[in-house]
Amino acid sequence: MGRTIPPFRKVLVVTVAAGALALGTAGVAGASAPTLAASSGTPVATTPQVASGTGRLSHFSCARAGKALARIQKAEAGIAAGLPKLHAAESKATAAGRTRRAARIQKAINRLGRPGESARLQKLATGIEAKCNVSAPAATP
Repeated sequence: MGRTIPPFRKVLVVTVAAGALALGTAGVAGASAPTLAASSGTPVATTPQVASGTGRLSHFSCARAGKALARIQKAEAGIAAGLPKLHAAESKATAAGRTRRAARIQKAINRLGRPGESARLQKLATGIEAKCNVSAPAATP
């Protein structure tokens, strides 16, 4: 009991596949083909341009640097202020015998308190500062 594919859908699939193959091979050939120098007529190899920066910062706009650094700073402050409250809530829940609630709170503590979280935020802030030549905004009390 095989399903039959309507003829229109077959034509559509074949057309899309052929177009993708044609564009894919033309893109590869166009990227690797040497270009001729304007004055000498000799081939000159072209090098692909690589975006500056790595990871998330390769597409980061420096126009938003101040706002992004402020959000990172706010997140770090929220984590620092929230962890003691979470520890207190967990001990209170444990003392009251609410083990499921204490387990959920402990899960949040583990997620926010792991060293990789603060290191990730700090690495992101350092990368923004280096790329955009700006410093972190002053902390407001």
